[in-house]
Amino acid sequence: MNVIYPGAKSVFLAGTIDNGDSSNWQEELIEKCKDLNVTFFNPRRKEWNPEATTFDLEYQIKWEQKHLDNADIIIMCLLDNSKSPISLLEMGLYAQSRKLIVFCNPEFYRWDNVRFTCDKYNIPLYKYDLNVVKSIIELETNQADS
Repeated sequence: MNVIYPGAKSVFLAGTIDNGDSSNWQEELIEKCKDLNVTFFNPRRKEWNPEATTFDLEYQIKWEQKHLDNADIIIMCLLDNSKSPISLLEMGLYAQSRKLIVFCNPEFYRWDNVRFTCDKYNIPLYKYDLNVVKSIIELETNQADS
């Protein structure tokens, strides 16, 4: 569920989920940012079934596509020990959107692909750290301390 704040910038939390087997960085980030006037679109589902029916999968994919298209900012976090194939697909789809910001460490198995793509399309690329992610969200939503 997403809480929508009127007039707030919207942020889609793209990146590692690994069928729910990865750390829940999305919830950690939302908790860190609870003092910000930001609407988060979180694709992670508490009760996701990796054996989902075609209907459930179609609903999830279309929900993500709609919110990726409509979000003001796309934050993509690629965790070191993940594969994140769908996230890499989404990175390619939104590389030219001018709203993608990527967080990834050199330990990620496709680090070179990520950094070269970010360089080619002028996508901001930062090392993954939730405190840095929050700071970037503050800057991008004009809520940083003056």
